[in-house]
Amino acid sequence: MNLFRFALDNLYRRPARTMLTVSAIALGIAAVVALTSIAWGFEASWQRANDARGTDLIVTRMASENTMPSPFRAEQVQQVVSQLPHVQEVVGLLSEMLTVSQDAPPMFVFGWVHGSYLWEHLKLQEGRWPNKSNEQVVVIGTLAGEMLHKKVGDTVEIEGRIFPVVGIFESPALVENGALILTLDQAQQVTDKPGKVNVLNIKVDSDTGEADLARIKEQVKTSLPGFMAITSGELVSKNAVVRISKAMSNATILIAGLVGALVVFNTMLMSINERTREIGILLALGWQRATIMKLIVSEAMILSLVGGVLGILLGVGIAWGLEHIELMRGKIDAIFSVPFFFAVLGLSVVLGVSGGAYPAFKASRLLPSSALRQE
Repeated sequence: MNLFRFALDNLYRRPARTMLTVSAIALGIAAVVALTSIAWGFEASWQRANDARGTDLIVTRMASENTMPSPFRAEQVQQVVSQLPHVQEVVGLLSEMLTVSQDAPPMFVFGWVHGSYLWEHLKLQEGRWPNKSNEQVVVIGTLAGEMLHKKVGDTVEIEGRIFPVVGIFESPALVENGALILTLDQAQQVTDKPGKVNVLNIKVDSDTGEADLARIKEQVKTSLPGFMAITSGELVSKNAVVRISKAMSNATILIAGLVGALVVFNTMLMSINERTREIGILLALGWQRATIMKLIVSEAMILSLVGGVLGILLGVGIAWGLEHIELMRGKIDAIFSVPFFFAVLGLSVVLGVSGGAYPAFKASRLLPSSALRQE
């Protein structure tokens, strides 16, 4: 009988303890998988939205790290930015999370400049786009339409104002599919923020290189005190929600690692105490102390690997469930990858080795004569 089979048989003989240990590890790993995938997914969703719009740089307040950057008056800032070299178009954007139905959770409402490049990446599924900047109409994403149970010709109420739904669109970005879009003028009126935007989107010409982008950033910083020009990735990384979710994910990894290692440690230590006589017999039969250590560590690794696989499956299920609850639909898109799953399994192996190391060493130090006297 090989060592691996021997380790499996030892675990099989104690099914209750084995299942409890595997379950504890699986729960910890599931928390790691779910929180990490959601944190990455939230960041990627906003990154995908900005990239899909074709925005090269974003101008925002320097100190703004809120979920939605702090609104500011755009006219003067826009004039300065539009005169910089290589800048092709400067477009304001206003974003808010508002209640648009008593039967649905708060949803993102975007205000975009009518006729700007921001609309170009959207694919109209039904209806039409707004005809002019002051037209009091709204277009909604396909996911938003499902959540609100609205179609072209229906109306939605935003901040006490009624807007006819004139179009339904599809976007490459989940965040936009679950959102409503007004013209910027209408969004500013609805939110009582005349002339204000959260960010200015900059589109540069095709000849612009990295050095040119760096110069634009520096020029914005020097000519507009209190403002900065950054890439969409830099803006998303500064987002308070993204930073908090990443911090929670890292804390969960640390806690799950410590708890998992302690669970494995406790299980293997109890197993050794119960099997002292058995280990003494193996030593008396000529087993090497190194082989005893390998046996105990193998049992610990089997427990942690099985728990890791089950935890990955459970974590994927939890993340999928969170994506589809009413409050979170259209706001997060969990990201999974094969390297991430291998990293999680690697964490499981570390848990097994760290939790089983001391019990394995203790078992290998047993004296056969003393062990055989144990009942």
